[in-house]
Amino acid sequence: MKRALFDPRAARANLRPRLPALLALLVLSLLLAGTPSRVPAASAPLALVHINDTHSHLEPLPVDLEIDGIRTTVELGGFARIKTILDEFRAEAKELLLLHGGDAVQGTAYFPRFGGAVEFDFLNLLGVDAMTFGNHEFDLGPAPIPGWINRSRFPWLAANIDFSGEPAIAPLTRPFLIKEIDGEKVGIIGLTTEDTPLLARDVGRAVFHDPVAAARRQVETLTTRGINRIVVLSHLGYRRDLDLAAKVSGIDIIVGGHSHSLLSDAGPIRGIGGLTPEGPYPTVATAPDGKTVLVLQAWQWGHAVGSIRVDFTAAGEVAGYRGAITIPCGGSFKQNGAPVPPESDAYRRIVRTLSAGGAARITPEDRQTRDRLAPYARQVAGYREAPVAVATQPIVRGPNRGPGPLAADSMLASCPEARLSLLNSGAVRRDFNAGTVSVADVMEALPFGNTLVLVDLTGRELRRTLEEYLAFLARRYPRQTPPPMPYVAGARLAIRPAAPEGSRVQDILIRDPSGAYRPADPQAVYRVVVNAFMAGGGDGMTTLGKAAGFRADTGIVDQDAFRDHLRKLGSFGDPAERRITIIP
Repeated sequence: MKRALFDPRAARANLRPRLPALLALLVLSLLLAGTPSRVPAASAPLALVHINDTHSHLEPLPVDLEIDGIRTTVELGGFARIKTILDEFRAEAKELLLLHGGDAVQGTAYFPRFGGAVEFDFLNLLGVDAMTFGNHEFDLGPAPIPGWINRSRFPWLAANIDFSGEPAIAPLTRPFLIKEIDGEKVGIIGLTTEDTPLLARDVGRAVFHDPVAAARRQVETLTTRGINRIVVLSHLGYRRDLDLAAKVSGIDIIVGGHSHSLLSDAGPIRGIGGLTPEGPYPTVATAPDGKTVLVLQAWQWGHAVGSIRVDFTAAGEVAGYRGAITIPCGGSFKQNGAPVPPESDAYRRIVRTLSAGGAARITPEDRQTRDRLAPYARQVAGYREAPVAVATQPIVRGPNRGPGPLAADSMLASCPEARLSLLNSGAVRRDFNAGTVSVADVMEALPFGNTLVLVDLTGRELRRTLEEYLAFLARRYPRQTPPPMPYVAGARLAIRPAAPEGSRVQDILIRDPSGAYRPADPQAVYRVVVNAFMAGGGDGMTTLGKAAGFRADTGIVDQDAFRDHLRKLGSFGDPAERRITIIP
């Protein structure tokens, strides 16, 4: 079913009272002045489409959803389906603005195989108008970034990153873009989370500044140039975007990324279990001057495309909007692991349920895009076809479950000289569906290719490291209760997330050679295996990064350790051991 998202009648959607009230005031003032001039007409609407956090997911990915109470595997996303949707939107709108909210790379076998080049070729094919930096654009350090920018036929925007210490990058970026859409000038400002140096392996000599202050400066610059339609292209995260909207006047739309937030009202995704919106699409916020700001985000991995048509007054204020997410789906399904025949009643029920709300759409792949991707897909197909083990159930991320505890087990199995392993939650990027787990699945679960590092920590340093990490998580996920927890093996932790900073770790028990768990001794030294990112102090773990005791990079890649561990298991479910206890 084709949805006309840019219907001209949408000018009357939402926010209706503001425009009539403004026109009435203008008419009254003209009558009182005795001037026969006409009331200025509202300016042309803006058609905007956006994606974010595509993370090298050029091909569709099978995702487990719940349809009519049955676990149903549905193919979501893929650039060929995104292209089909964009072609439809462009047929409906004379001109539209296509934005990418950052993190274009890192997440599938495409990235290590092709080094990021293919991702930007296909973003060019989609016709992206601008992109902001995501933190994962720095996963290989600054060296490849100039090549990626030069390969892109669109600008990279960075208003709060100072690249003066990186002369190969500095001349290739700009703080904002002014784009003319349907005869109206639109200012687009790029912002990236200032936590990037904590999240990325190496930002080089780039310096990240406060995004709120940077936004104010650029809004003032654009306003003095007469630009009254201002879009922020943000890689800050949904909650930070809402905070930005509440602190900076002059912004009309914030197109976000980083938090992988699914935004939707309940209606468009009704009947589809497993989709939990973090807020409505769009989320309507209010700036300090009382004006409306629309906050947008389009989930993750190309699994959704956001689209909105915004009407403005002649003064450049948001007067109305109509928008929605579109979730492009394939036309083949599995239920409880078995293919669903297309001619069956079960198949028809799945299609009916998916289509009922209007967000999910069975979307054909654009043939040209699919054909252009095929030579690259053949080169990574071997990873998808190589089996590793069998998951006896869906392995879904969460405390004490999902791939994380299994990955922590694999670290300890690869480094038996360590007493315990510690793994940051952000290292684990996807779940496993029930059934065969392939080499590609393992690579996508641990996509960063970190080596394993042995570090000696005293019990006191271990506690301080955990406290630093929990403080980082609390800052990053201020409204998630509890926030994501670390993964451990060889230890048990009792954590009170609501406790004051510095006192959240209530108990640390470490397994001794006999298998018994005993309280960590603050003076004793424990050999810990972590990934290279953590060993460098990533995710706020300064104590770990600066620990002065024994330290050795094993050269073992985390993906290899995880693959070998799962292969030895043969089949696996969630670990039964409760390693993290959350205390209310």
